[in-house]
Amino acid sequence: MGVVPIDGVRSQVLPEQFSAFYDAAFRDVHRYLLRAVLGDHALAEDLTQETFVVALVAARSGRSEAMSMAWLMGVARHKMIDHYRKSTRDERRASLLMAGTNEGDEFESLADQEPARIVHALRALSSEHRLVLVLKYLDDLTVQQLASALDRSPQAIESLLARARRALIRQVQETA
Repeated sequence: MGVVPIDGVRSQVLPEQFSAFYDAAFRDVHRYLLRAVLGDHALAEDLTQETFVVALVAARSGRSEAMSMAWLMGVARHKMIDHYRKSTRDERRASLLMAGTNEGDEFESLADQEPARIVHALRALSSEHRLVLVLKYLDDLTVQQLASALDRSPQAIESLLARARRALIRQVQETA
């Protein structure tokens, strides 16, 4: 889609300009968030709304020249990350180190499972585990990108990923 056709002049954006931007982008943003939150429609709608509030504020403050689909999807991703950060803030983090575990083969075998079963297992995980798995395996973020996005060290992300993979494996096995 590229840069959205909103007047880049530092003045108030006309309602029809923002409306055209919203109409052109809503479906893609909502679909991305719906997939990222594993089909939780209410949460996807809330996050989509928050994403477009940021876009509207940017447009009204004269920053509309930077608004593109890539920018908007970045805002959506950050809104999702913020949501999961808030929901896990009060949870105690496990301090287990997964050094020496051989979970790679077992984790890879999950690809043979029915997608609905994997989604069900993901929903049963803690929000922190679900977030890190979604960002790593659906959004293809690197460990370094995850560390930056979640304000953690790469070593902490590796440990979190290992715990999340093991939790997903256990969850899938329990639903067998």
